[in-house]
Amino acid sequence: MHKDIVWGIAIGTVSTLVGFYLASLGLNWGVGYFGFESAADIAAFPLFGIVLGLFGLVTMPLDNAYSRWRERMSDRYALELTNDGPAFASAMTRLANQNLAEVDTEPWVEWLLYSRPVLAKRIRMAEEYGHLSV
Repeated sequence: MHKDIVWGIAIGTVSTLVGFYLASLGLNWGVGYFGFESAADIAAFPLFGIVLGLFGLVTMPLDNAYSRWRERMSDRYALELTNDGPAFASAMTRLANQNLAEVDTEPWVEWLLYSRPVLAKRIRMAEEYGHLSV
């Protein structure tokens, strides 16, 4: 319905191409600055890894924010389809208990590292949905 897979592949492809383009720029710069023979010089490989690693650090919060947004859309869709917020909240609670998952965390940790909304937000959304649908 939301074409999550298609959008995920498209965004991942663009992100990968941008990352490789920036790595190419970094390697070409490194050839002159560090005196590598060419971008294909094995000695330039750490520079390639550093550039891609920095790109990943910058884009990780953006990728995670996109993923959390899509996950919230999926949760809303499940709630609309089943019209059973309490069951959804109960399932999320059981999932947290079974996996010993952290139910809530600091907002900056969620922003930086979480690809899904924290369970407390998902449970709260389901409980609020349950109250609205009664």
